[in-house]
Amino acid sequence: MAELAKYERVVIDQDTCISCGACVATCPYQALELDDNGKSRLIWDKCRDDYSCVAVCPVKAISKTSEATPEAKSKKGWYRFGRPLSPDEQKAYEEWKAKFGITAPPAA
Repeated sequence: MAELAKYERVVIDQDTCISCGACVATCPYQALELDDNGKSRLIWDKCRDDYSCVAVCPVKAISKTSEATPEAKSKKGWYRFGRPLSPDEQKAYEEWKAKFGITAPPAA
């Protein structure tokens, strides 16, 4: 199984995000970026369960995937892939979605 299968990751509520960039600056894996609207977005394949982004967010827009609300998990645009996934990684992604109830598709 791909290494990516073992990570929980985070969910970002872009409606709550104030575009401060604190999470982007804090992540040691460069797994967060600001999208075209200045909102924080997860780069799924780079996240390694550091969670420093959760602690640094001043408006609590970021939560561990297991603790995120179903509403946040269904909103579009809060995560994307940094590169094409291998078949094993795609399987890990599908398992992650199923395990944590992620209903939103990745951003293009």
